Amino acid sequence: MQTCRQILCFRANWRESADFDDSRVPDWLEVRSDWQGYTISTVPWVADVARIMGTLSADDTLEGWIEHLNSLGLRGIVPVDCEELWEDRRFG
Repeated sequence: MQTCRQILCFRANWRESADFDDSRVPDWLEVRSDWQGYTISTVPWVADVARIMGTLSADDTLEGWIEHLNSLGLRGIVPVDCEELWEDRRFG
């Protein structure tokens, strides 16, 4: 079984993500919003359990996660350095 060992981070465009419903965000994702749009990070220890239980089928690749985020209604998704997101939170 493949396990998710790293936290991956993304940004999504909020205008393009009009169909996104934040009440549908699964526990293996953390989604926040700021003036630039949505910030998303994976929660690997929850994703591992979800894979074992069969509730998460996304590949642990950037492409796999982007496809999964698209399925939730997020659009304009780009990978970003997680430190950039966390640094923004410290000063926000």
